[in-house]
Amino acid sequence: MHTLKIRTDGKIITALKQSLLFISLMFVIFSAIANVNGSGLTATPAIRRILQAMFLSGLALLITLALLVWLLSRFSPVKCLKIRKELILFTRMFLHSEGDGFLRYFVQWQYSVENGKVTAVLYPKGLEKDTADIGRRLSECLWKPLLKFEEGDSMACYVFGLPPERFNAMEKMLEDIIEPMERYVPVLSYEPIPIYGEVIWDFTSEAIHILLIAPSGAGKTRLLVYFSGMVLKRQHRLYVVDAKNSDFGMIFRYAGVPVATNIKEIIQMLIELVEEMEKRYSLLYRADGSEGLDFREKGMPGYILIFDEILSVLSFAEKKDKERIEKLLGQIALKGRAAGFSIVITAQKLNATDLPKSITEQCQTRIILGKSVSDETFHQVTGMYKKDIGTVYRGGKGKGYAVTPETDRPAYIKTPLLPGRLANYRELLRKLKKRGTNPYGEGR
Repeated sequence: MHTLKIRTDGKIITALKQSLLFISLMFVIFSAIANVNGSGLTATPAIRRILQAMFLSGLALLITLALLVWLLSRFSPVKCLKIRKELILFTRMFLHSEGDGFLRYFVQWQYSVENGKVTAVLYPKGLEKDTADIGRRLSECLWKPLLKFEEGDSMACYVFGLPPERFNAMEKMLEDIIEPMERYVPVLSYEPIPIYGEVIWDFTSEAIHILLIAPSGAGKTRLLVYFSGMVLKRQHRLYVVDAKNSDFGMIFRYAGVPVATNIKEIIQMLIELVEEMEKRYSLLYRADGSEGLDFREKGMPGYILIFDEILSVLSFAEKKDKERIEKLLGQIALKGRAAGFSIVITAQKLNATDLPKSITEQCQTRIILGKSVSDETFHQVTGMYKKDIGTVYRGGKGKGYAVTPETDRPAYIKTPLLPGRLANYRELLRKLKKRGTNPYGEGR
């Protein structure tokens, strides 16, 4: 990685360039004029050689200076030098010149260009406080989208480049299935589920629980169908809560996945999951509280519960039912990771008092989709405000931001592409579910 220190003004560098240009022009012009005036017999060979040397030296210096100016300019064919100049011009645009006598303060950059991505680390030396705004403006200056922004002690790191291609959900669900689906026998897998670029859902880690916030039409349902297909492909147990009794639940009923629609069914499903979790937890973890085997080491499948539109359930449930649902979900959220039980909670928006902290604080994977997302909701989901993401908010249909334990800040994502009607995928989900070797309720 290259290091670049930039002073708050460029007067010294400018003066040096002007001096070299003046010297080279003087050599060329003076020697040319002297050579013409002294071209008679009075000019000795020694004087002519001196004049010729001055002319050639001045011309060489002029060409060298022009070449260096070009190589070090924003039009340089060398990418590192081009970025270097862009950083110099950009830095002098936003920094205010301050000095202490003859000392001029400077900022420091470390930058590199690799695989089409530009990584720039800024050490602002206290001259600039809003490093997120610096990222937004530098992105416009470089004409490259900001892919990643991290802020640390006395530094800020920016990664610019072309965003990754969007995953094709169907291709991902059918990936590595070589035989025809009718003869395909899957193997229990704990591989993380890719979402976008380097953003993944690792349901065997602290990121096991997901909080997904998306307004109507933002692509939430399609993302859930993709998650479901990948879970079934990996031969884990899937359960769905569809309180609206919509087409979303019908897809999973057709596939043979347990679906709960009313309060009674939801509570019963949660009770069964908690009981199953407690049995597994007692099997894996010793009574003295010391850690035992991991559920993966025992070859046990995970249990994934998709609770769609949770606020629509809690808003209309009676007080005792609401408290029971929250208590049961809280138990899964707290002890689920150890036993391999995951909850995926979705809602159209989220306020601070909508869900108990015992649930939301355990959701280490957080996704927010959609264009019309309030700053409050964005803050509740990601822990930051839109102005802190280092670039303009770019949410939309199937577009938004994700926060995982691997990302300190919200990462921009595009959900896997799932074209056509959702009903077109119910047969695939059914076959992925049917290919399993154990029915639900076994494999404890």
